[in-house]
Amino acid sequence: MQEVSSRSGLSVSFLSQVERGLSSLSISSLRFICAALNVPVTYFFTAGGNGRVVHKADQSRCQIRIEDSHVTYNQLSADMPERSLEAFIADYPPHYEHPLVTHEGEEFGYVVEGRLILVLGDQEHTLEPGDSYHISSAEPHTIRNETDRLGRILYVQTERILEAR
Repeated sequence: MQEVSSRSGLSVSFLSQVERGLSSLSISSLRFICAALNVPVTYFFTAGGNGRVVHKADQSRCQIRIEDSHVTYNQLSADMPERSLEAFIADYPPHYEHPLVTHEGEEFGYVVEGRLILVLGDQEHTLEPGDSYHISSAEPHTIRNETDRLGRILYVQTERILEAR
């Protein structure tokens, strides 16, 4: 653990807490660990792996949290190396706000739960369950949750989230 700590720049105590499930790991911290171990980030994500194309509801899914965003992404995509689409459910906590972002590709969102605000540049769109959107991800965008309840979106996008962030 000391060697991984010195190679990754992360403290031994933090690595120990992650190992014991007492602390969560951001994608950037995971990238430091992967670089220290000389393995790709996807090495640690096996949800949908083993040639599985059907993932039953009672099977565990890979959960991802990017940096300190507090949004939890539940991966739905199969672990196909050449896939073009990334599908996941994103859970937005109450009073969540994030700056506008851009990335490559397209993004489709379908609101499953809650009331969320889609911000596209200087336009705002209130979205409720059953509402959807399809955008070019090159346009500055974000999602806000101004309510006291969880918001949930089913996403399908052409950028692979694990490799991109």
